[in-house]
Amino acid sequence: MAWIKTGNVSRILLAGLLGACSSDAEPPDPPATAAFAATSPAFDAGGSIPKEYTCDGRAFPVALTNPELDWTDGPAGTKSYAIVVKHLAIVDDLPSTDPNYFKGFMWTIWDIPAGVHTLPKDLSREQFPPQIAGAQQWSIRNQFGYFAPCPNADPAPIAADPSTQVTNDYGFDVYALSTEHVTLPAKEADVSNYTWTLTKTLDVVNIGVTRLLAKSDAVAGTAPVPVDATMLQYPVPAP
Repeated sequence: MAWIKTGNVSRILLAGLLGACSSDAEPPDPPATAAFAATSPAFDAGGSIPKEYTCDGRAFPVALTNPELDWTDGPAGTKSYAIVVKHLAIVDDLPSTDPNYFKGFMWTIWDIPAGVHTLPKDLSREQFPPQIAGAQQWSIRNQFGYFAPCPNADPAPIAADPSTQVTNDYGFDVYALSTEHVTLPAKEADVSNYTWTLTKTLDVVNIGVTRLLAKSDAVAGTAPVPVDATMLQYPVPAP
């Protein structure tokens, strides 16, 4: 099932594992459109994300292999695209004031040229991946590379009680933008996950959004490690 909206997106959806939270109000629901849609050869809409594209059995945090994603033409006036992967159990179920809300925004790539309609599988883990000329990427722990869905980030509780394993929904949201390049917002003092900060901008400036919905029950191989704040990086404008 595809989720399609134009104008300001109603929800700010998150996925990740870092810093603090913000209290921005959610924008109103925009009207829906019908043509803009996203698909993937790796999984069906509403289906399970293959383990290859999740944290399943791997050390956490994880920058792993992204699935291929394809989309149709955006609305008239589209000059570039951006993609955000969101953990919907967080974004849909928690208020934006919740201290864990920032964890819902996992990974983003932006400045995808208007003529490109495919995110290739297994992008390189560089800020400017060479597979898509001009595009930049960022993930929740302020690092480069696709951050894989990981609904069960700590394997210990599941080892003790398998019934605690959860299956969560994820959104692969494709934004159509009316500019070739996104003006990077300033880092927010109270938000450590820059992916969320950038998503807020995309939610305001987009001219259309479509979602490919999928789910995962992945269990990480190791529990999350604390973030070393001295190692954090933030995007810089393209040269």
